[in-house]
Amino acid sequence: MEEGPQDTGWARRAGRGRPAARTRVKLPPDPYGEPAPRRPVRYRALAFLVSAALLLVAAAVVNHRPRPAGGSESPAANSSTTVPAAASAAPAPAPTTIAYDADGLPESTADRIPVGYPDTAAGAESAAANYVTACWSASMVYASARDNLVNAIADPAIASEMQEQLDASFTAIQGTYGLSSSGSAPAGLTFVERTIPVGVSLVKLEGGTASVAVWVVTISGLAGTGSTHPVTEGWSTVTLSLNWTHGDWKWFKFTQADGPTPLGGQQAPSTTQALQSAINQFGGLRYAR
Repeated sequence: MEEGPQDTGWARRAGRGRPAARTRVKLPPDPYGEPAPRRPVRYRALAFLVSAALLLVAAAVVNHRPRPAGGSESPAANSSTTVPAAASAAPAPAPTTIAYDADGLPESTADRIPVGYPDTAAGAESAAANYVTACWSASMVYASARDNLVNAIADPAIASEMQEQLDASFTAIQGTYGLSSSGSAPAGLTFVERTIPVGVSLVKLEGGTASVAVWVVTISGLAGTGSTHPVTEGWSTVTLSLNWTHGDWKWFKFTQADGPTPLGGQQAPSTTQALQSAINQFGGLRYAR
């Protein structure tokens, strides 16, 4: 609560010890009296010239003062104010994923999918990010790639169910994009589906189970002249449940939700031909930590 002005006693003591006869009250000037005599113009001009000369001398002294070696001045000389250290404290850094040391990397790959993760929080996070990247990729339109994925990452308890779900999903994608039964795109076009993790978050780690949320952006569509399915982007969060079994983190189940979705940029989209060229030129990346 703000306090009002305090009476420190100075007001009461101001009149003590002074004879009443010495008290003088200065009255305001009479508005109807004669104006005070004005100083001649020559004195005002002289005062102006003297003030200007003093300012020039002061500026010359400042510009020719000695400077520290190296030609730099102290921070106080370069700034009119000094910010206290407490007022310029840096904000807390944004959270980051757990860094791996040399012993935490996946031990091997299965059909180019990293496997063999450590039984740690970092191992669960990396496994989830890699598995989502592999599962939402263009190679899944090929039946052999789906078989290899299930064999590499699925918990044996749900392997057959996962195989059925993948087959049904990518068979529907083949029909939507006009792909052949073997997964080939129409002549002159390139099918693309790539998923890039933006970040991971460990939701829960308990015993031999882990839940990891992976925030991703996916680009998908058909690139090339005459495409009726232009390449677009989509943002989603995939929450993956993993079980520690057979010495590795294995896919058990997942849920998917839209977003978080950033505001679209102000860049003009590239032509479908430019996108097709880029897709053929730049290979997809495995998620690395």
